[in-house]
Amino acid sequence: MVLSATVLDYGAARTRRLLAALRAVGVEAKVADTTLAARSADVLVVPDGDDDDDALTRAPSAGVRDAIAEFALTGRPLLAIGFGVSLLLEGPVRAGGPPGLGLFHAPVQRFDPRMADESERPLLSPHVGFALVVGLDRHPLLAGLVPKGAPGAWFAFRHRLCAPARVPQANVAVCHHGVPFAGALWKDAILAVQFLPEHSGRQGLELLRAFTQPRAATPPVVEGRAT
Repeated sequence: MVLSATVLDYGAARTRRLLAALRAVGVEAKVADTTLAARSADVLVVPDGDDDDDALTRAPSAGVRDAIAEFALTGRPLLAIGFGVSLLLEGPVRAGGPPGLGLFHAPVQRFDPRMADESERPLLSPHVGFALVVGLDRHPLLAGLVPKGAPGAWFAFRHRLCAPARVPQANVAVCHHGVPFAGALWKDAILAVQFLPEHSGRQGLELLRAFTQPRAATPPVVEGRAT
């Protein structure tokens, strides 16, 4: 049996292609913009969204933030994608904005356009395109995504914000765009991927399929969060 998934519309979310991808792998998926629906989900998905300066001024409501934080405490699977990753970190996504939920102990970072990429070209922001993610095979559900003998797997990105490559008390799969950053990070039943599975072809579909398989809930260690 495949779990049902609730995709949380927090106001600036991109949901159409993600819904189609989830349904393509047999997941009963729906979009909800109410905190009650988020709290009752089998799997909660916090999708990608706009991350330009204008969009960042419209922070998700306190009710949406609380619903994500409360869901994380249940031990049920929580998947954050793209901009959704930033909502789980500690710092605000913009100066003067509300703090992140602190589900991962790491600040929100931005790419510095004054830096150069691996080919000595000015670092582009947003980072757009396919990039290699190394270390995803350490996740117990996702080992099959990395081809045998390969250093990692390729996924599609579109982002200005990211988490650092080292995050205390969490596992990190590393990617590079001028500097290393977290292509994915996870702990307990929470998986946060900076790349976009719904734009990543077969690899992305396989990730969604693997993460939405039924499994026993594992109550997370409660460490507190930013408020």
